[in-house]
Amino acid sequence: MNKETKRAFLQLHIAVFIFGFTAILGKLISQDHFTIVWHRMWLAALGFFLFPGFFKILKTLSFKHVMSLFAIGALVAIHWITFYGSIKIGKSASLTLGCFGLTSTFTSILEPLIYKKRFEVLELILGILALIGISIIAYFTPQFSADGGNFQLAIIVGVFSAFVAALFSTINSTLTNKIDTKLMTFMELLGGFLFLSIFLVLGLDIPSIMDFETFKWIPTTDSPMFIDSIYADVVWIAILALVCTNIAFVMNLNAMKRVSAFTANLAINLEPVYGIILAAFILKEHQFLNIHFYIGAAIILSSVLIHSIIKSRGKKY
Repeated sequence: MNKETKRAFLQLHIAVFIFGFTAILGKLISQDHFTIVWHRMWLAALGFFLFPGFFKILKTLSFKHVMSLFAIGALVAIHWITFYGSIKIGKSASLTLGCFGLTSTFTSILEPLIYKKRFEVLELILGILALIGISIIAYFTPQFSADGGNFQLAIIVGVFSAFVAALFSTINSTLTNKIDTKLMTFMELLGGFLFLSIFLVLGLDIPSIMDFETFKWIPTTDSPMFIDSIYADVVWIAILALVCTNIAFVMNLNAMKRVSAFTANLAINLEPVYGIILAAFILKEHQFLNIHFYIGAAIILSSVLIHSIIKSRGKKY
């Protein structure tokens, strides 16, 4: 393995590690999930203008593609709202990440339905395996945690979030070969931001999902974590947007130029694993989650990794 390939592997795993950190930030930020996502989307979209030559490629996009990407961006916004909503409801990043592992299961069902391909039997078996994992988590997890989180509702919202993630990823795959990926991500972030802004401006709040009474234009906090300042959440949201979205995105793209699709997909699917480990060490969540959660999560994540191998069988490492 040459030096460039080693650097690519390192960049890839750092990027995935950073992606896994987004759930941790969702727990560290005291703001409601709508405030988190609204600020993340506009700030991350703005961050793309720091890329050399980005404004030039922005002019190459057709109106048809803009509308398509805006629609996908609305799905991204819904995914993030429910993802961080699940974390806030359950007060657990680990629980939401366990649910997020179902994304591959939903993808294996949605791809044949949307693109009219035949179902892969092995993928369906792995999907059933993942459902067994989430069933174990749901059955053995108490309704409420020791610190007041509603675990059962968090699981429902987390599973829905995984479904939406699979839906927009499946639709996205039709455009990745037609549009520059930086441009694609920018337009989806902008579309998601505009989608949420419409609800905000018109006051179309949805209780417990998009409750605007707690929304903050400037996200100051009275209960900072790790940073002793009322602007702690501002810092965390900036890291979430610029580091966990823009910088991780660039590192992932750079790595993709040197590693195979199989290696990239396998590494990306490790995101929940990294996130759950981080949650145990940083947030001490292992104190609130029983052994059944980790058994269920292990089953789900095993199905995810096996799914990556099946999808990439026959390809070179």
